[in-house]
Amino acid sequence: MTKWVASSFSVLVFIIILFFNVQNNSEVKDEFNTNLANVSNEEMEAVIVENPDIHPMRMALANRYFDEVNYSDALPHYMYIAENSSDSELKSFALAQIGWMVYESNNIQVATTYINESLRINNDSLVAKSYLGIIYIQDPETKTEGIEILNSVIKSEKLNKEDKKFITEILENYEK
Repeated sequence: MTKWVASSFSVLVFIIILFFNVQNNSEVKDEFNTNLANVSNEEMEAVIVENPDIHPMRMALANRYFDEVNYSDALPHYMYIAENSSDSELKSFALAQIGWMVYESNNIQVATTYINESLRINNDSLVAKSYLGIIYIQDPETKTEGIEILNSVIKSEKLNKEDKKFITEILENYEK
């Protein structure tokens, strides 16, 4: 057997094995490829260290930290996305989340700067509009604008029932 025949045979075997592995993997890809519920924060951090521009995973991890009110771990991930992502929706969402975290630390002026930048990038961001409306409605000088913003958010078809109920309650409390 010549080296060319042996080499061709090896490549053919490799392609056949690859085909069967791809077939098997595609049947379970949802469980291993996209379902991050089975992945720990530590595992996600390790993947992100090796692949810093894996923005969807970075966003999922930042959102986990945000939901846990662990802002010190969420902030670097949101900042990285805001500074490095070319996806306007991801960038806008990251800026809105940063704005809310800054607001939670009682720096309203900087918070609104981040949120307004989020809206500049994606004027349709319900998250940014909601945050801005909630911030504005609490200040007597911007209360009217806050009410208008939140009323426009409530009219969106994209808003889920739970969020709509939450915003309605805020409006009811401040419109009195």
